[in-house]
This record gives sequence, C-alpha cells and structure tokens, in this order.
Amino acid sequence: MNVSIWAEIRRLAEVEKLSQRAIAQRMKCCQRTVAQALRMQHPPDRRRNTPRPSGLDPWKTKIGELLERSPELSASRIYEEIKRSPDGYRGGITACATSNSAFLSARPNSTEPLPTL
Repeated sequence: MNVSIWAEIRRLAEVEKLSQRAIAQRMKCCQRTVAQALRMQHPPDRRRNTPRPSGLDPWKTKIGELLERSPELSASRIYEEIKRSPDGYRGGITACATSNSAFLSARPNSTEPLPTL
C-alpha cells in the first residue's frame, strides 16, 4: 500500500464517515486493505524490501569461469554445466537464463563452433 492510497482511505473514513465496505467498493480494493490502512496510525514508509538472494548465487563464480573460458556459451549450455556439477543446481533454465542475461549480453557474437567442455 502506498501513501496516497492510505491517505485516501483515511480521508473517506474520517471525513466522509464511510464504512469500510463502502470505502473498499469506492477504492476498488479489498476490505482487508481498508482495515489495514485504518489500523495504521502513520503512513506506510517508503522503504523497499531487501531483494531475496538468487538461487544461482552459489554458482555465480562457476558461471563466470565458464563464460571466461568460452564466452559464446548459451544459457542452456550453462544450465547443463551447473546442473552437472557435484552439488547440482536444482532450479529451472528460465531462472538461469534471466539471471545470466547480464553475463550473456556482454559476450561477443561469434559464429565459431562451441568448444567441448
């Protein structure tokens, strides 16, 4: 919930004396959101939640090494390599591809055949 929604809910309740149900209908939000806003004495802070660590964090060094040796590796090939490692990556290929997009976008475009690892 952001500050403007909190303020509007509080205004509708205190100034216009609307019920929680009426506020929810007018604001097109859940009644629980209205109840939560009315319980809050102060506006919500603008702090962001800390990002969760990636499931790929333990393999970042391995991925960096693979790309340093063979910068033309695809995300699917990197996925196969870290999945085959002794402790074995258990996540999906989509997470691997999106997480490594920064690594992969920096690689050169080459038409040379892929090296055998």
